[in-house]
Amino acid sequence: MKVAVIHEMLIKLGWAENVVDDILSLYPEADLFTLIYDEDKVKKLFPASRIKKVPRLTQFIYNITKNQRFCLPFMARAIESLDLSQYDLVISSSSGFAHGAITKPETLHVVYYHSPARYLWDWTFEGRKDMNYSPFFKKIILVFLGYIFHNLRIWDYMASQRHDVAIAASSQIKLRISKYYKRPSDVIYPSVYTDEFEIWEKLLKDRHYYVITSALTEFKRVDILVNAFNVLGYRLIIIWTGAQEAYLKSIAKENIEFVGYRHTFEINEYYKNARWFILPGREDFWIAPIEAMAAGIPVFWLAEGWLTETSIDWLSWEFFHDREWLDFIEKFEQFHSNIESGKYDRIKIRNHALKFNKDRFLQEFQDLVNREMGRI
Repeated sequence: MKVAVIHEMLIKLGWAENVVDDILSLYPEADLFTLIYDEDKVKKLFPASRIKKVPRLTQFIYNITKNQRFCLPFMARAIESLDLSQYDLVISSSSGFAHGAITKPETLHVVYYHSPARYLWDWTFEGRKDMNYSPFFKKIILVFLGYIFHNLRIWDYMASQRHDVAIAASSQIKLRISKYYKRPSDVIYPSVYTDEFEIWEKLLKDRHYYVITSALTEFKRVDILVNAFNVLGYRLIIIWTGAQEAYLKSIAKENIEFVGYRHTFEINEYYKNARWFILPGREDFWIAPIEAMAAGIPVFWLAEGWLTETSIDWLSWEFFHDREWLDFIEKFEQFHSNIESGKYDRIKIRNHALKFNKDRFLQEFQDLVNREMGRI
């Protein structure tokens, strides 16, 4: 059986790229395609020798700009340019374009949706806020993007009708696939490398800080978290980067530390002295809190999104409820007291996280593909 795996952009190593690596472990002889490739950033998992083909136009634009956004108007044409006629199975890892690959009727095309393109649908207006350009230049870009996005939405819907099987990374994404594409999907949570994390000896109440891992963009609302900790005075470590980083640093007090991008192994080191993992808002599926739980750390989050699919309240998660964070400080002070009193069982927290391990993902994914191949 000849297999192709497609991932839109191999320009960083994140959780979506881990999914691709997992899929390739099931199909080690598969050919790997992508629309944009940055060897310096991904060669640890995806060396150039592993890549079958990258369309010239999108790669040329990325090489010049080093910004994937400038490639967006050409991504639909790029994915359709891939010749997949010789494959029996095509697996697309999609956040916007890979699902639009064209295959023969006898080819099984399976799409793993990290999400339908959020900048085209429900996050269109939030995404525009994150463009880090001058107001004048930003207005020009928004006019251009309004036209481009209208046409891309039409293409995106049509592309979503081509594949045979849709897999959603969470029930939240399943709902989005149903709403925008009118397609059914199976939910398979991505794998979490829980074995890379461990419970450290120091009790939660004896640890020194709270931690958050989040892209520092406007719609993530990390600024509200920073303002809250300015008032609370507790030490907060912020992991990751983004367009809003300079602004957040300018408003943060001395109790808040920005450490930039960190790989999984480095993040694990921060968990040694972390007493709680904090997340800024609604998400589809975010591996970071599961990783934190694998280290025995409870999670504090807005009571919306995928977390409510898998949570066990008062075991491994605590929630605030107001979207505007009006109850954040009050709830957080309460949960801070819970840590001081030793309420949370780190073993139970870790055991909950182990349900999302890599072996579970591989088994569920393989079973689904085998089931669908049997129908051909």
